[in-house]
Amino acid sequence: MFEKFLHQAPFFRLVVPLVLGILFQINFQYAIFHVTAVLCILLFLIIILFHVFKLSSNYNLNKIWGLISSLLLFAFGVQLVHIKQKKEKTFNGNQQTFIATIIEQPEEKENSIKTILKLDFLKDSNHWNNGRTKILCYFEKDSSTIILNLGDQILANAFINEIKHAGNPYSFNYKTYLKYKEIYNQCFIKSNNYTILEKNKGSKVHLFSNRIRQQLLNIYQENGIQEDEFAVLSALTLGYKSELTPELKESFSTSGAMHILAVSGLHVGVIYIILCKLLFFLQRLKYGKYIQSIIIILVLFFYAFLTGLSDSVFRATIMFSFISIGKMFTRQVNIYNSIAASAFILLFINPYSLMNVGFQLSYAAVLSIIFFQPKMYSLLNTRNIILDYLWQLITVSIAAQIGTFPITMFYFGQFPLYFILTNILIIPIATIIIYSAFILFILSFSGWITKIIAIFLNFITRLLNKSINFIENLPYSKVDQFLVDGYESVLWTIFIFMISFFIISKRIKFLKFSLYLALLVFFYNASITYFNSKKSIFIVHHINKTTGIHFIKNNQSQLFLNNDVDSNDTNLKYNISPVWRNLEICKDSRSINSVHKPLNFLQFENKKIVQLQQNVLHNIDSKKRLKVDYLILSGNIDISVNKLNDHFEFELIIFDSSNNYYRVRDWEKECLKNNISFFNVLDKGAYIEYL
Repeated sequence: MFEKFLHQAPFFRLVVPLVLGILFQINFQYAIFHVTAVLCILLFLIIILFHVFKLSSNYNLNKIWGLISSLLLFAFGVQLVHIKQKKEKTFNGNQQTFIATIIEQPEEKENSIKTILKLDFLKDSNHWNNGRTKILCYFEKDSSTIILNLGDQILANAFINEIKHAGNPYSFNYKTYLKYKEIYNQCFIKSNNYTILEKNKGSKVHLFSNRIRQQLLNIYQENGIQEDEFAVLSALTLGYKSELTPELKESFSTSGAMHILAVSGLHVGVIYIILCKLLFFLQRLKYGKYIQSIIIILVLFFYAFLTGLSDSVFRATIMFSFISIGKMFTRQVNIYNSIAASAFILLFINPYSLMNVGFQLSYAAVLSIIFFQPKMYSLLNTRNIILDYLWQLITVSIAAQIGTFPITMFYFGQFPLYFILTNILIIPIATIIIYSAFILFILSFSGWITKIIAIFLNFITRLLNKSINFIENLPYSKVDQFLVDGYESVLWTIFIFMISFFIISKRIKFLKFSLYLALLVFFYNASITYFNSKKSIFIVHHINKTTGIHFIKNNQSQLFLNNDVDSNDTNLKYNISPVWRNLEICKDSRSINSVHKPLNFLQFENKKIVQLQQNVLHNIDSKKRLKVDYLILSGNIDISVNKLNDHFEFELIIFDSSNNYYRVRDWEKECLKNNISFFNVLDKGAYIEYL
């Protein structure tokens, strides 16, 4: 049965070893020479075995050549990632003069303007060298930077620094996230440190796409669509998310409707279905199915173009294009083969796509829907059109959640309990919104008709927002304490595969194996909970301009902060909450204290810790050095490390994140000169020790 499936879906056999090769190189980063050498030896041994044992039957030949092809594709995946890794470029943190082009529409933040630059030229002495790298850039916010646009080429002077990971336990790794977008450095440009050299530079396709999208956004605003309705409508139809507030994002996430805001498979699928129904008459012509497929593919790519050629919509466009191509050449297309072919092409273009959460969720959801939905749908037959439509929505929702559950829990640590209700309410409304938006764009010149459509569109979008808000406020709208780590996520994925194999083959051994896996997950989860409760952890967090000293023992948490820090600060919660959540520390077991004295004596387990915020060493008797384990320097204290040696005997000195870069750099030089052990939180991320 499974061999028959592989025969019908040849691209599936190609994409699996390619994926394994990509994952291998990403996780281990072996030198490409070593990997190639090992594979060459393996291939040589296979050929030797082939001749020694005289494996001449067609069956054996197919096995041998299948294995050789898989190894070559594995090596190809390794090579694709290696090419990307060779392009990684970091700077020494010095001030640089450079020419760069804005390649992402600037986004207004609270205190800055955020964008992505493509470094064109970098000045080295009196020479200009090719830059050929992307930089995350923040401009100082003022009247001049607000008018910056995609395609502006600038001459600038700024410090270019490597992007650092804060390193707080269980926190989101922004450095790794940007790495897979091939962004390794960042800079902050003051308003008087740059000049616009030229407009409309860079990719003409992206510039034209952005211009068209901006005109469509203006149609919304000109017809009275504003505030939350404009934000949601812009994201839902055109992939423009800059207007979405954190509150709106949280509402959609909690209710399980975040996929609505990401222009992706749902939106492209709706357009694909509309086009198939509108162009059905072409099937009657001699070459009608070819004409129909070509028109559909062109329209899908045009829509991708309108939405700014974002990764998610481009991915969905490729996927549905392959489905359309499959239908062009055969009456009964193998949809698994079409999906595998689209994944192969996307990974060939950019192997880092595999590490994109959207990529993983898209393919997991589509494959799960294709496999599970028809089987669940066949369980209930009804002639009532409305009930049948509702049953379709329910089965699609459940099927999508089955496939995406391990990924969702691993990355986001939450699961929406009302996802069925959400999809029953939201998908029909979202579909109507997409239809209405396209009618509005087509008839935007028609005066009063446009106004009527805009009023309806504004109303239906407000209804969508209120529905989302209603679901979010229902009791127990989400589970956010059921956490899944990487190993558990893999186990759950294997569990889903085993259930799928059981459904395909009807072999009881797969069902037994899936039950054993479920028991393994249960015992693994119980053991992790037990060991977490026994951990004693000392952490000096990396929180911008803040001291965060954290002691955790027996599911009890003591956190020490600057006296002037609000314990409800969003940035603080972002960095601390993952620790509480993953170690299952309830609110009643969390203690938040202030380190308000110039000199603070702390003790945890058998470790003695001194935290200094001001130079008050003249109050300490220098004749007898105080023995401590750790010294923590905070608040840019004006003191030399040598002076500390006169008063303390310590194992390690820690520079926390409340200090500035220049002060810490001076301390580091002193430590290196005097052979003193130190840890720089600003550079290396949070200090973590298990006691």
